[in-house]
Amino acid sequence: MAARPLLTESEILCRQLGSTWQLAYLLRQLGLIAWHQGNLAQAEAYTQEALALARELGDKSLIANTLQNLGYFASLQGDLKQAGACYREGLSLAQEIGNEVQMCWPLVGLASVAAAEGQPVRAARLFGAAEMRLDVKVLMNNIEHAEYERVVQSARAQLGEKAFAAAWAGGRAMTPEQILTAQEPEPLSEQLSRVPQAITTTKTSPTYPAGLTAREVEILRLVAQGLTDAQVAEELVISPRTVNWHLTAIYSKIQVSSRSAATRYAIEQHLV
Repeated sequence: MAARPLLTESEILCRQLGSTWQLAYLLRQLGLIAWHQGNLAQAEAYTQEALALARELGDKSLIANTLQNLGYFASLQGDLKQAGACYREGLSLAQEIGNEVQMCWPLVGLASVAAAEGQPVRAARLFGAAEMRLDVKVLMNNIEHAEYERVVQSARAQLGEKAFAAAWAGGRAMTPEQILTAQEPEPLSEQLSRVPQAITTTKTSPTYPAGLTAREVEILRLVAQGLTDAQVAEELVISPRTVNWHLTAIYSKIQVSSRSAATRYAIEQHLV
């Protein structure tokens, strides 16, 4: 990437000159470049340093923007708790400075976390709250837009068109705090589980540990066989980005943070 050497040279100059704000901004950019190049560990390291400098400066806007990147990197590693914490702090800072546009991004991030945690109503509300402030899709690149639409469609499919539209509209009328503190409606499946069921011979779908879906188990099996995200995507005819989002949900459900740990879990649970 042509920009990398120039930014690295600028980083050196900023350190020599003590230009803290410029250095924090450059480190954020270097973090994004490292992510694009597939080096998530380096991306996080750059961004953590940028956040430390932004906090030192007390620049709330810069802190919020940097937290957004860290939240996304955390979600890619399956750490939804950390991702949510970054997004919530970024949202709080954007509210403090009264920047409605800047509020949109953590709202979208929190919606994606909610969807990954199996909370489609909260996800739909948060998406509605984000789009009330700005048509975020016009500021997204093609990859971001495709992922945004995938998560939205996933929530819509889980809720049904009518319930999704109601939750979306509700989110447009609620404050972010109201959305985040509202209880997720109990899934119909859990309501029905408490109702005595008549004996039936109807064939049921297989159940998997940790609430994994059939698709997630399918992806976990391929990962356990040593396939990369790209190879899994090719095998299942989906995008590598979609594979990554599934892995985020899988890691959260089985409480691991690496492919090796996920592979070990798959073996222990006799999924492969």
